[in-house]
Amino acid sequence: MMRHQRKQAFYTIQPLFRTAEAGTDQAAADAAALIAEMLRVRQEAQLPIAAGQDMLDKLVAALTANVAARRLFIEAHALTPALVKELGLERMFGDGSPCPPTTVTGDIVPFERAA
Repeated sequence: MMRHQRKQAFYTIQPLFRTAEAGTDQAAADAAALIAEMLRVRQEAQLPIAAGQDMLDKLVAALTANVAARRLFIEAHALTPALVKELGLERMFGDGSPCPPTTVTGDIVPFERAA
């Protein structure tokens, strides 16, 4: 019974992790697109180069934070085998693939180690 609860706990966080991971990617992509578009329309409207500079600085900082968050997700993902072991589930997933299999939807990175 305890093993089933632990396995269920792992499978409960798995889709939430993938959603948060994908959200981080989308936020970075949106920030990058916004920065590019702001620069494009500024040039198209023949605005001075300093127009919107403070906002651009903040958006670049936000994009940098999104990229840093993505790096943290990658580092957190690498801890999955340790979590599996901590929960006592390593025999369920095996030594060769310490992460349970998942389905891949869209561009979301699967929640398992690449072969």
